[in-house]
Amino acid sequence: MKKRTFQRTLWTAALAAGAAFFTLDSGARAEVHVPSVAELTASFARGATLELDLEKAHSILDSQDGTDPTVAIEKARLAIYEGECDKAVELLSRSDLAMSDETRHLGEIARGCARAMAGTVLVKDDAKGVWIRLQDDEDQALVPLLVDVAAKARDTLAKDLGVSLPKPVRVDLVRDQFTLCAMTGLPEEAAKTTGTVAIAKWGHVTMLSPRTDGYGWMDTLAHEMSHLALTAGTRDKAPLWLQEGIAKHEETRWREAWPHDDMPSTDSFAAVGMAMNLGRPLDKLGPSIAMLPSAEQAAVAYSEVSSFVTFFAKEVGDNALPRLVERVKAAEGDDPANVALKDVSGMDLAAWDARWKQHLATVPTDIPDELKPGARMPEMHKVMKLARLGELLHGRGHHKSAAIEQAQAQALVPYEATVRCYLAASLLADGQTESAKALVAKPAEVHGRSGRYWSLHGLLVPPPEGDPRAFFLGVALDPLSAEVACEEKAAPETPADPIKKALCEAARRVPR
Repeated sequence: MKKRTFQRTLWTAALAAGAAFFTLDSGARAEVHVPSVAELTASFARGATLELDLEKAHSILDSQDGTDPTVAIEKARLAIYEGECDKAVELLSRSDLAMSDETRHLGEIARGCARAMAGTVLVKDDAKGVWIRLQDDEDQALVPLLVDVAAKARDTLAKDLGVSLPKPVRVDLVRDQFTLCAMTGLPEEAAKTTGTVAIAKWGHVTMLSPRTDGYGWMDTLAHEMSHLALTAGTRDKAPLWLQEGIAKHEETRWREAWPHDDMPSTDSFAAVGMAMNLGRPLDKLGPSIAMLPSAEQAAVAYSEVSSFVTFFAKEVGDNALPRLVERVKAAEGDDPANVALKDVSGMDLAAWDARWKQHLATVPTDIPDELKPGARMPEMHKVMKLARLGELLHGRGHHKSAAIEQAQAQALVPYEATVRCYLAASLLADGQTESAKALVAKPAEVHGRSGRYWSLHGLLVPPPEGDPRAFFLGVALDPLSAEVACEEKAAPETPADPIKKALCEAARRVPR
């Protein structure tokens, strides 16, 4: 926005506010606050920042000297969005700033970010418009893959939601949940309870490195980018059910379908969870799914909102979601999403909720016990003891003895992918290749996701019999496991592809 145009907008807004003040009934004695030019400037800047139009926010704020507290706060907010945490700390340390709850919270985020990101490595891919900040520089091998996923997700979101995320997309990869919480404001206890691994807040995605424990980090990045897009597209007016529902709906749309994507189906899991009294009304999920009392309730809540949004989009048809996003941004009042639902479909949330629940009543609910919400592994203590003993024996080269212990564990939980992998690795090391192959040949036989399962599948069941994507699927779940990253090759051998080779070497350099 050009300076002259912005000044004209300010004067128009100020005159409108003044007109409202002067047309009050003289006998009403009501008090109306007429915003100052500085307050209007801060308001415009905040709107631009929330929409991730940081260039526009700069054009508004850079011409201001920052002496006014409201302007200083917005300059600090913009600095946090751009990852300039030390600058935000300095701006928010002024003694003249009124310590509202919001200002205190901004200060906590700025200080947490400044501590966590001191001495980090920033890798920029300006061609694709993605910046990755690494708390651990040993994670640099992940950067090409992160950039690729981010670019594909950004294109998909533009098509699906009508929101083009501005460049660069900023991603912070951190070591632990403590840092994740310090940089985003999520209580650490809540993160531990629900197993939170990533948060989209303050204009960027903060994720745990998948080094310690692998997880679906590619889909997680796409999920969190959906939050950024929805926040920008609605000016942060989307309620939690819509935020999480769209994010779950979008997290796999950047790619083709993978095995186990819908095991169990979202509809069935939601229906079963609600029947177990683990569900919550869509509009009463609280401030964050990550802050629900248990991981089981969080899992059911994610399924509820995902099922609802997918049902709504299918029923309304083409362009349902971009139209909804657009109308939420334009809507006024305390419940813009409900206004938007009526505008787009003629029905409010209550009506859609009733219709969705009628749909859920028709879906299959006979899912395996081990896939139900809150399911616990049968004889878990015995399984873990046998698997651990087998792992120790395997590590000492006693592969036949290891396989005996692990076979007992696998018999107790035949569907568990991780236990199958322990047994398959011992059988393979003992020369029993065909027996090992049988354990990883049929993905439909397992109910969990495991990076090691896919690397063993890639080794033992090559195409055309096996899935040609197997090694990539393994990396998508556990990229810094040496066996997975190195495609089951023994050191010093590595994959030939340069990106895969770098990942393999990084996994070996800092073993778990």
